Amino acid sequence: MKKILLLVLVLFVSVLPCFATPYKVLRVIDGDTIDIHYGEKKERIRLLNVDTPESVHPDKTRNTSLGKQASDYTKKRLSGKYVSLEFEGKRKGKYGRLLAYVILDNTNFNLELVQNGWSPYYTKYGKSKRYHEKFRLAQKQAQLRRVNIWIDPARQAAEYRGLLPVSPLSKPLATMEFFHGNTRSRIFHGPECRYFRCNACTKIFSSRNAALEAGYSPCQVCAP
Repeated sequence: MKKILLLVLVLFVSVLPCFATPYKVLRVIDGDTIDIHYGEKKERIRLLNVDTPESVHPDKTRNTSLGKQASDYTKKRLSGKYVSLEFEGKRKGKYGRLLAYVILDNTNFNLELVQNGWSPYYTKYGKSKRYHEKFRLAQKQAQLRRVNIWIDPARQAAEYRGLLPVSPLSKPLATMEFFHGNTRSRIFHGPECRYFRCNACTKIFSSRNAALEAGYSPCQVCAP
């Protein structure tokens, strides 16, 4: 009986989210990447399911003013703070960075970024197993409020390509939904799609019908 109870306890502990230990944030790299003091060394953390605009990319043409604003937001919230980590799936990505949800004062900071319009719900490497619905709703809230990356779809696309600075006075479109069309493949993608920001996705549609009428086909991955 004792062995059974011990086995149940071990299994229970093994499935608990891994966010009990606090770690000091040593440096904010950009809006979705930070360095922390992890054990006896420094580790770089790539926040799960978010992808803020670029601010420190080696190709400077990809860095944007909106990326700088997102980076500043993360710096203001996390610099010098103690955070916890919650892992899901594999712990390290192909660049050797830890992949995690960052928990600040019992708040999922990854979700906070999406809710405040600094990032879309990023699912290129898979949807969140624990927080999919929360991420989806957080993105909808940001779109409805038309904040930051959702201010103006056309302007946002130009901002991501580094063609325009972000203006808080940009006039929002009448609809919260919009789609990116790939001018090469003639396929259009929804905001949650992994292909939403492809290099050739320069055609902006304010509705699904507009994309279809223009001769674009819906993406088979996101099924917009």
